[in-house]
Amino acid sequence: MQYYRFPNNKITKAAFGVFLFLLLLLSRDTLITTCLLGLHLSQFTMFGLICVAGLVFLLSNLPQATDMFTDRRILFVILFTIVFLAPMAAKQDWQMMYFSVLLCLYVAVFLTYYISYKEVAKFYLVILCALGVYSVLATYLFRVFPDSGMISVPTFKNAAEREFYNFALSFVSIIEVKGRNFGIFREPGVYQFFLIVGLYLNNYSVTWKKAWQLWLVNILLAVTMLSTFATGGVIELGLLAVVIFFEKGWHKDSRARLIAGALVAVVLIVIGVILVQDGTLAYELIGMVQKLFNNSDSSLSRVDAIFKDIEIYLQTPIWGEKLATVLHMVEHNTTSTLILFAGFGTLVGLLNAAAWVALVWEKERKLWANLALLVILFMSFNTQNLIADVFFWLFPVMALVERGLPLLKEGVKK
Repeated sequence: MQYYRFPNNKITKAAFGVFLFLLLLLSRDTLITTCLLGLHLSQFTMFGLICVAGLVFLLSNLPQATDMFTDRRILFVILFTIVFLAPMAAKQDWQMMYFSVLLCLYVAVFLTYYISYKEVAKFYLVILCALGVYSVLATYLFRVFPDSGMISVPTFKNAAEREFYNFALSFVSIIEVKGRNFGIFREPGVYQFFLIVGLYLNNYSVTWKKAWQLWLVNILLAVTMLSTFATGGVIELGLLAVVIFFEKGWHKDSRARLIAGALVAVVLIVIGVILVQDGTLAYELIGMVQKLFNNSDSSLSRVDAIFKDIEIYLQTPIWGEKLATVLHMVEHNTTSTLILFAGFGTLVGLLNAAAWVALVWEKERKLWANLALLVILFMSFNTQNLIADVFFWLFPVMALVERGLPLLKEGVKK
């Protein structure tokens, strides 16, 4: 696969890391976008950032410009454009969201010119770990100082009128659910998606020079996940740990079994201490478990959304229903996969599913493990509506392009 690289030095690596970091901060699912800057300013800023990056990339590779524009990756751009804009035209549903989602795919294809998704994943994990550590410290340590009146910290309110401390790269709820880690995201349920994707990439895509780096990232991301008290996220974390343990054959190693048993014991002890103290963390822990058994308004509307999305899709399977209808038919339509099928139609829904399969599926891996990993990831983004977030599409679409290009070349040769 042909890459058009910048000079391989610390400056270009740092610049790309900053670019990816800013994409994350300006994504639709951060409190920076939804509260501090506002959606429109954030989206225009992101668009400008992408355009600047694209222009710098083009100027740096100007002698190869003809090759880049005739590269077969352009076929993916054309295909994605047709697949997304055809439903809009067919339904005459003139909404900017079609372009917002399509932009996410363009970014992914653009990055494949420069770098592989596995290389991007390493940058992503470093960023996520740094934000994770900071968010845990902010949630449980930094907040002590403004809570006690020792220092003054800027505050703001989200759309639900929940007030937050603004610690710049982490936002801490002041009164409601104050034991849950929001990080930079609009809610812990969103944070868990980014974390579980990071954990998958760390264990199955990224190769570290040292084994301790793999385990350090796993520990940091797992602790951050637990601090969100996101019911779905904690379940996904547990399932992923079980899949990794058996799929990698660690269950056959007596030392690995001992370590796994020790970790389980530590978790149980921590849970016991939290419950005995009967404080904020106990409240969050009990609430996290109760969500599995209580019919809250949120859970009921989410279940209702699943059935409504399926109903709408079955009525309009080719192009889907108009987006406004799909997004607002229930109070919390959070099922990303079904929103794509119901609002964009079969082709877009299958495209997204195929991209995630391209990211996860390995012929060398056992069937049950491939299926289990897909289920875990699909669980993570079907508790929130993430369809217009760059990072919902970034890694799967890059993987789809990387896997699809060789197939295109083989087809041309035949």
